Amino acid sequence: MDAFPKKQVGAIKQRRAEPEIEWKYQPRITPGEYPGYTRTASIYHDGQFKRWVCAVQVDVLRSDLTTVLARLTWFLNLGNGEKPNATRRKNYWLEWVRANDAPPSRKDRLSPKVFTKRFASVTVADTTKTFKQATVTAEGAYSVIRGVVRWESGRGER
Repeated sequence: MDAFPKKQVGAIKQRRAEPEIEWKYQPRITPGEYPGYTRTASIYHDGQFKRWVCAVQVDVLRSDLTTVLARLTWFLNLGNGEKPNATRRKNYWLEWVRANDAPPSRKDRLSPKVFTKRFASVTVADTTKTFKQATVTAEGAYSVIRGVVRWESGRGER
């Protein structure tokens, strides 16, 4: 035992409170067909799944077209190459042609802007699998956009 107590150098360390764990709330609404408004669409590389994705942000509306029931994302796969790729066998191609009301001309680059600022009827469903492909319980399910039934407004931005 020392006769003299040691001096504290620097700031006094305090015990940290348990850290807050954040999570993103995912809304859940009754599955079915709803009117929707597509706000934005962007393409990004998903590092977890090592693929390119087009994410279309959709406001799911009530039948009065003014009340937002949920804000959901519609995901369209664009492949796992070095660059995004839309072939005729992919949903992105099919949905782009439907949203554009015509196939792309030779100079078109299939911009996701064709999906933005549009009204559409969308199909909403509950998730069935986790990212590990395990079955989702009823308590763990949340709503997702499965597809666009029909586009209700013009061709969108190009």
